[in-house]
Amino acid sequence: MEEFEIPVTYKGKDLLFNGRLATFSYGYKLYVDIDGNEVVFERDDEGNLRAIVPEISSNPAIEKELIESIIEVFNDL
Repeated sequence: MEEFEIPVTYKGKDLLFNGRLATFSYGYKLYVDIDGNEVVFERDDEGNLRAIVPEISSNPAIEKELIESIIEVFNDL
């Protein structure tokens, strides 16, 4: 697995998230650590990136707009 950093501008702040790439014979998944929660990004059947967010009971929920900002960064690559 390859590890990388993802720079994201969100709500006027420059944020940096740790990520890793896992490749499979049929594609790949991107794992991103957002505030201690691992979010998985993968392509759907139409080729768009989607996020699989773990259910979080004790932590505040990850904002949808933050997920969308991370997807924008991946799409720009």
